Amino acid sequence: MSEQPTQAKDAEILQILITEHNNLQAARSATVFEANGRTTLFLGAVSSSLVALAFIGQMSEMGQAFYLFALILLPSLMFLGLVTFVRVNQTGIEDMIAARSINRIRHYYTEVAPLAKTYFMMSTSDDMIAYVQNLGGHASIFQQFVSTAGLVSVINSILTAVFVGLMVFVLSNASLLLCIIVGAVVFAASVALYMRYQHQYWEKNEQHMQVLFPSKSEHQS
Repeated sequence: MSEQPTQAKDAEILQILITEHNNLQAARSATVFEANGRTTLFLGAVSSSLVALAFIGQMSEMGQAFYLFALILLPSLMFLGLVTFVRVNQTGIEDMIAARSINRIRHYYTEVAPLAKTYFMMSTSDDMIAYVQNLGGHASIFQQFVSTAGLVSVINSILTAVFVGLMVFVLSNASLLLCIIVGAVVFAASVALYMRYQHQYWEKNEQHMQVLFPSKSEHQS
């Protein structure tokens, strides 16, 4: 028969949670670092590509070389934007899980030392509302746009709209007004699809998150 593990004492539990708290804080820093790095890489690629596109347009006097270069370059940037969006959305989930785990540990601190709750400015609840409030925001659809994934999605939607508008102009020699209208419709549809994907992805992960200390109970205590 295997021996039963000995139960940890309160002091040992506290030390374990402090260690986990530090690990979670390090994990949050890692997600922020990766999201910033990937976003910087994407924006740098977009910026340098637009400069190159401007030079090609000037040298070719907006001839066939410009359109060929643009129709090859823009899909590459769109793919880079897509994978960047997916990854920074994942790092956002990782940060959310770590932050809410820290809130849960902070709640334990208030249980073993009730007087400490007076000195905690951050929430001790582990639900989504508390997480967003700790960021200085409110749980709403607009909150998606201020996230890193939301920023990338809007920029990538602009690239998609420009690409489609340019395709319409090259293939059908349509008027500038029609190309702008098509581009605007594509932009709106692209942003809506990105936001829907982000919302569903977060909701899917939320289903696997068990809330032990909701915000309502915190306000009632």
